[in-house]
Amino acid sequence: MVNKTRRELTPRQEAVLRAVEGFILEHGYGPTVRQLGRLVRLANPSAVFKHLGSLERKGYLRRERGELRVSGFPAALEARLRVPLAGVVPAGPAREAFEVSGEAMDIPDWMLGRRRGNVFCIRVEGKSMIDAYIDDGDHVLLERTATTSPGEMVVAMLEDGSVTLKRLRRDDGRTFLVPENPAYQPIPADNLKILGRVIGVLRKY
Repeated sequence: MVNKTRRELTPRQEAVLRAVEGFILEHGYGPTVRQLGRLVRLANPSAVFKHLGSLERKGYLRRERGELRVSGFPAALEARLRVPLAGVVPAGPAREAFEVSGEAMDIPDWMLGRRRGNVFCIRVEGKSMIDAYIDDGDHVLLERTATTSPGEMVVAMLEDGSVTLKRLRRDDGRTFLVPENPAYQPIPADNLKILGRVIGVLRKY
């Protein structure tokens, strides 16, 4: 049984743990021993196994059906996954491309399904999507995709490089980004790049 009490890590153990977390964050599943060895520059699989065993005994890692999992404390990562936080996206007038924050958020596993490793999170600024229950300050989950269907809510980059969150609509061969607030006007967007489609909203009251 894994010891649930956290213990101090050596610098190498810390590096291995960070490598496992980073791999899961990027791919949605744990690395193999050889993949992990390449990440931390350990050519000997036995040395990788040794560090993994230490991290398991100290309560940081566990194995589930042969796959590495990171144990959170007090909540385990099997119930929550880390998703990259891309930055702020306006739900209002389009603005320059959002900045990548380098941060991440813990998201309930059930919200991601099989999309693991292909999801990112943004924080919304503005109220143009308020009638779709997306308010200023909400965090929105998006699936990375280059194509979507009319009617879906998307984050899109316009021809001038600005980015906005709107609902996609196509009429008579033309494309529009449509707000969900009558105070805002649709944006003609025949030349746009879809960055992601909305799959969930997170809000803290």
